[in-house]
Amino acid sequence: MDEATLLREARRASALTQAEVARRAGTAQSAVAAYESGDRKPGLATLGRLLRATDHDLELVARPRLRRGAASLAELAQVIRADLADSRASDALRLLFGFADDFRPSSRPGKLVLLAAEPPPTGDPRFDAALAGLGEFFAQEAGVPVPAWVNAPGRFVEPWWFVASRPAFHAYVLANTPAAFLRHGVLLAREVFDRA
Repeated sequence: MDEATLLREARRASALTQAEVARRAGTAQSAVAAYESGDRKPGLATLGRLLRATDHDLELVARPRLRRGAASLAELAQVIRADLADSRASDALRLLFGFADDFRPSSRPGKLVLLAAEPPPTGDPRFDAALAGLGEFFAQEAGVPVPAWVNAPGRFVEPWWFVASRPAFHAYVLANTPAAFLRHGVLLAREVFDRA
């Protein structure tokens, strides 16, 4: 929302006229009108003063830029747990593979947010290890610190888990599994994350 709309909506929500806001803010009605129409752009101090005149507070929040709808690994773990409880393992796998679509377009601070919180247990040690592999793989790809939780007990699976692979392709998958996943016992070919 731009400043003009913010000021106009705050004034209307307070049932005040422009003249009343101007009197309360110690400015001219014509200045309030110019700010509300967008003809003038208020500085941060002026914006705060005009909003206070409408009995509103101004809060600035800096949030990391994330792809719209992006879910952190911790949030994914909760959905995966529900999918597994409902016998929808294929849906849970799609969430793992789709994480790249949310992670890659996010900003560097956003990427840190997506990886930071340790995912809760999914109820399946294979998926718990896969989430650790995702965290490690994408942290390395983005050049951000690998979260410490990826080395926690329960983040490694034995025997190895060949994810969504037919036995005839095991040799190929083994040769093309990123080291971050291999370390966790999760085998999947790198190209599952290279969608166009």
